Amino acid sequence: MSLEDLFTKIKGRQAIQPAVEACCWRAGAHESEASASPHYHNCDTALAIDFLVQRLPLAGLQVMDPRLVRIAPGARNECHRHAHESIFVVLKGQGELRLGSQTIALKTGDVACVPRWVVHQSRNTSLDGELLLLAITDFGLTGAVLGDYDRRTRLKDDGVDAFVGDEPSVAAGQ
Repeated sequence: MSLEDLFTKIKGRQAIQPAVEACCWRAGAHESEASASPHYHNCDTALAIDFLVQRLPLAGLQVMDPRLVRIAPGARNECHRHAHESIFVVLKGQGELRLGSQTIALKTGDVACVPRWVVHQSRNTSLDGELLLLAITDFGLTGAVLGDYDRRTRLKDDGVDAFVGDEPSVAAGQ
């Protein structure tokens, strides 16, 4: 959707009226792989990266983009940054969220945010259970404003791989 289309719908108060069942996702549904559609998966054992991102099947959203982020035991996602804001709700497990040079410990029920452009990375600190995050972003609005910015803003050689040892190291191909 273009920015003009989004503004037209907002100004005109045009609602997308989905069926009420399509506006609800049950927290217990995260146990089922069928509850959300696969969007992105990355597994690189050399970098201890193993995670899956799934879009939630919530209809009618134009600005917000809710996703499930599943991080395998002892693994993490890539160190990255992006133009959209994110709110993380820990649905299951325990982990760490690296924000720039700082780290926040997280457990089930915690909520954290990632501001625009802040380099960040999530890690599952458990060795026996997945870390399950509900990530809520304003990807729809940011994408309408900036277009296909996600590929253009991925970290390359300037990407810090925050969870390799105690010292940051450059993550290749991020």
